[in-house]
Amino acid sequence: MTFALPQSHVLPQPRALHGRTDLPLELGGVLHGVALHGFAYGQPLGAAPVFVLAGGITANAQPLGDGHRPGWWQALEVCKLLQPDRHTILAPGTLGNVSDWPALRELDGTDAVELPHLTPFDLAEATEAWLRQNDCPNGITWIGASVGGLVGLALALRHPERIKRLITISAGHQPDGWGTGVRHLQREIVRDALRTTWSNPAQRKIGIATAMKRARQLGMLSYRGRDELNTRFGRLEPGTALPPIARYLEHNGQKFAQNFSPQRFLLLSEAIDRFHIADQADLPDALRRLRCAVTIVGVPSDLLFPLALQARLCDLLLAANVPCQLLTLESTFGHDAFLADQVRLAQLLLDAIVLPEE
Repeated sequence: MTFALPQSHVLPQPRALHGRTDLPLELGGVLHGVALHGFAYGQPLGAAPVFVLAGGITANAQPLGDGHRPGWWQALEVCKLLQPDRHTILAPGTLGNVSDWPALRELDGTDAVELPHLTPFDLAEATEAWLRQNDCPNGITWIGASVGGLVGLALALRHPERIKRLITISAGHQPDGWGTGVRHLQREIVRDALRTTWSNPAQRKIGIATAMKRARQLGMLSYRGRDELNTRFGRLEPGTALPPIARYLEHNGQKFAQNFSPQRFLLLSEAIDRFHIADQADLPDALRRLRCAVTIVGVPSDLLFPLALQARLCDLLLAANVPCQLLTLESTFGHDAFLADQVRLAQLLLDAIVLPEE
């Protein structure tokens, strides 16, 4: 999924932005002393149109790189969808990943499975606090993929004046039932390891890391498209010990286990499944709170947030008199198309929408 950077391209330099808040949660309780982190690229706040970028639960807050190495969404800048010489580009750190709080840091490395119940509305309120404390003007363009799309929709509902244009990619107004089942199984794999009584610390470390690895491997099968995996890896052939995909799954599982804590994974995975705007009958009225134009990008091969879910959200928004367009990103990469096919995504958005210039 690495984007090939043109040899002569100069990466923009990120500037760190911070904040702090006590955060009341949608489902009860308060997170005290939340440390909010993120980065800005390009023009100073207040001097240019503002774009906010948000990705999946494991994404860092440097989508356009650290000034030396390209970031996970660099193509949006290279393809001129985002232009640091003309725009302010913000990347908030996701609550529970980049942004966290003292009680969560104390749980890292423990066996804790009893955790606060976060929702995308909580992640949105943390982002709103970060934007407000750093004097971000209203009327931003939000580009959010996966959970970043859920957070953008939640923010636009809670703070309608904040977002002028909302672009969601492989997201939706609710989680899909199949995706919910996959995430539940992932969490149960990790919880089982945390609940196990291990004979010694070394076995415990191996057992929990293996559970995290297996959860990620299951996830990788849902993030990618079936046709891509079939074409790229194929099946177990006679005379071979493991299927070709095994090495790919092992690599991604190991990397995840080494870089993400079980508690943070459990928190954010469950937050996706707890996204609830309103009961079905009340959804049109709830969506009428939006004051932004909405662009929805769906991927036909996406298993987690299928294209039909994107189409349903578009229908609901139009019924609520919210300006909305549905775009289809043709890609074999499934849910990960926003990363693996990011050049095509950037071009799709450039061709289809008019973004603010001044």
